[in-house]
Amino acid sequence: MDIALKAYGETGILAHHLSEPERQGLGRALIAHQPQGCLEYVWGDDSVCFIFEQPTSTDELSKWLEKINMAVGAPLCGELHEVPVVYDGPDLESVAAQIGLSIDEVIGIHSAPTYTVRMLGFAPGFPYLAGLDQRLHLPRKGSPRKRIEPGAVAIGGSHAGIYSVASPGGWHLLGRTEWVLFDPAAARGSGPDAKKVFLFSPGDQLRFQPVR
Repeated sequence: MDIALKAYGETGILAHHLSEPERQGLGRALIAHQPQGCLEYVWGDDSVCFIFEQPTSTDELSKWLEKINMAVGAPLCGELHEVPVVYDGPDLESVAAQIGLSIDEVIGIHSAPTYTVRMLGFAPGFPYLAGLDQRLHLPRKGSPRKRIEPGAVAIGGSHAGIYSVASPGGWHLLGRTEWVLFDPAAARGSGPDAKKVFLFSPGDQLRFQPVR
């Protein structure tokens, strides 16, 4: 596979515009081993950013990519999380009205899929969840809220998500969970364990369980 690469900052290289087979193949390869000198890699929607200990040329990474096995295989599936959700969000009624369904139908549609954590962004630990039913694909709100509390379960565009920290946001709020997605205390010190800092990882599976 001929993957597009470009320098990204002083020690980063971005593999970008990945097709889904390339993304899946690269993910399987990275589970086995990483390029020499790679400190970490960060998933985007159709990209992976490699961060190296020292400046590394795109030619060096390209040689590593040529050697690894990126054959098509089963989709990457991480840990399965069943997230309890109280569906009492302030936008639940308006979402139902926009798509012409009842509130119970919206809850049923939202909680039916098994979602995949596509990536973590715009706040620490915020999961962009692929698998949202097309009936719930709505543009983000025209006027974002100034503050949304952690644990808010939301939809925006073609993704579902959960707010990990208190922040502004323009997604439609359907409910809330008490689960903690981001633990800043676990990030202190040298070499923190990402699994302890962030509840979810790219590739994890997630189901919403309605709580009454």
